[in-house]
Amino acid sequence: MELSSEQQIAFDKYIQGNNIFITGPGGTGKSALIKKIYQHAIHHEKNIHVTALTGCAAVLLNCNAKTVHSWSHIGLGNGSIEQMVQRINFNRFSKATWRSTQILVIDEVSMLSLKLFDMLNQIGKFIRKSSKPFGGMQVIFSGDFYQLPPVGSKDEPDTTKFCFESTEWNNVFPPSCQIQLVKIFRQTDEVYSTILNQIRIGKFKKKSHDLLLSYVGRKPDPDLITEPTKLYPIKAKVEHINTTKLNALESEAQIYEINYVTDLKTTNKEAEKFVEYTEKTILAELNYLAGNLMCDKEVRIKIGSQVMCIVNYKSDSGGGIDICNGSQGIVIGFCEGFPIVKYNNGITRTMYRHVWPSEKIPNIGVSQVPLILAWALTIHKSQGATLDAAEIDVGSEVFACGQTYVALSRVKSLSGLYLTSFDVSRIQIDKKVRQYYEALPKVEPLVQQSIPLVFAEPIPIAEPFIEQLQNIFIDYQYVEAKLEAEK
Repeated sequence: MELSSEQQIAFDKYIQGNNIFITGPGGTGKSALIKKIYQHAIHHEKNIHVTALTGCAAVLLNCNAKTVHSWSHIGLGNGSIEQMVQRINFNRFSKATWRSTQILVIDEVSMLSLKLFDMLNQIGKFIRKSSKPFGGMQVIFSGDFYQLPPVGSKDEPDTTKFCFESTEWNNVFPPSCQIQLVKIFRQTDEVYSTILNQIRIGKFKKKSHDLLLSYVGRKPDPDLITEPTKLYPIKAKVEHINTTKLNALESEAQIYEINYVTDLKTTNKEAEKFVEYTEKTILAELNYLAGNLMCDKEVRIKIGSQVMCIVNYKSDSGGGIDICNGSQGIVIGFCEGFPIVKYNNGITRTMYRHVWPSEKIPNIGVSQVPLILAWALTIHKSQGATLDAAEIDVGSEVFACGQTYVALSRVKSLSGLYLTSFDVSRIQIDKKVRQYYEALPKVEPLVQQSIPLVFAEPIPIAEPFIEQLQNIFIDYQYVEAKLEAEK
């Protein structure tokens, strides 16, 4: 993997043992850099754990990742920080996880709240008996605060604040270790990349707006194996579309219930630990695993179903991975009761049950067919994914900061973009995020892309919760450059 200059700086700081925060727009290689760090750590026999804020994002990382709640053993994380610290302290297996971890990676940290950040930091200090940040383990965060924010309760303000608002943020990540990636890898379309960055930072231009409007109502290529995945802000609409599409198929549905497994193969040492858990504790862990899978507890599939795989499969010939999480295809039949899927890359595979073992309790896990219906997904579930084509609704139902940007940046180019609606007034930029990035040290001067003048006229972007002293609808960089050019 060839690294960009910013990626190399971040990787070097990791090698030096620094805590680092890797940020930047979608498509700049944040996840790819995490994978490189993970591979390097494993090669050098470091105890590294890769986590993310959601099960969906964890699956997409391909690094034996799990949710940060699962790794940390904090469950739902309800209660005070002091209560969580004591909960971990009274469980020797939880303590062992915290004490043995050398490197902790957390991805998609835009959704990491101030409360959870402070909680993890305090647990690390207490359990590892060190006043250093996170108790001295090396911490690597990755994410883009312009994307989806924390989901919390208004009754508990610290659950809705960003983690960078913590007074400990700069102690954990000194400014020189907060690295912004700028080189775009995912988008191969320079014009689209420019438009996405305008939306991301809240400086959207009129001609960019007009161009996106021209994609509303665009019809997909009928020769595609699968329809472009539909992305919606609202879960209810996604479920309605997937159910409607499934019911429209005339074939009989096969139903797969999630199974609880309690007889996985383990070492004798691990088996000894198993007897120390009560039936209630084991059931609670199985329920937790089942509730955090990307797939449903009951999967209904028919011939003709459009599906997405949520695990990786290596090639039958012993080569690399030929089906990965995010691979999409069509169910063309069943073998021994399990679905046969023809994927977009031409590979056909029978999808047997996959087992997700517990990281906490030996011997147990849950099994399910690793497929989800993929005619439609929520924007939240799509965060971190890269799609060849998507039909996107970013109209009046968009309700969160960053939602429009996350949805649009899932596709690589305008050629894969199909819009059902687009409402510029629903694009929201959080003032705190804007201020954070404006204060972020620059690794090197950003190379400004040459943008045709047709993209120069600014139009309003919503920035909630603020009263501003300057007009955010003016692209001051553009104005200054134009004045300089006219001298």
